[in-house]
Amino acid sequence: MSGYAKFYFRPAEGEQIKTAVHIEADCRSALCGIVLDAAEKPVSDALVLLLRAGENGSDDSILAYCFTAEDGSFVFGPLQGNSLYLVRIFKSSVRLRELEIKLE
Repeated sequence: MSGYAKFYFRPAEGEQIKTAVHIEADCRSALCGIVLDAAEKPVSDALVLLLRAGENGSDDSILAYCFTAEDGSFVFGPLQGNSLYLVRIFKSSVRLRELEIKLE
């Protein structure tokens, strides 16, 4: 597995910035997504639920939740490999989309 780093910065006038970035392999799983409307525009403040999908007749259980950022983005992690997750997205009490995820 390779490492990855990316960041932006905007220095103030006359500011000196010193940084060091060390990349190490990371075996954790995560879900990074974006919520878009029908016109492909970002949806901010949508409620995103992460659930462990119920198996063998058990109910789904909420693991975490967040609201989308201004650019429609959201992130959950770390996630367990070989687990089945369900993502539910709501905006203004209307369910927008449901996505089932299986990590292997």
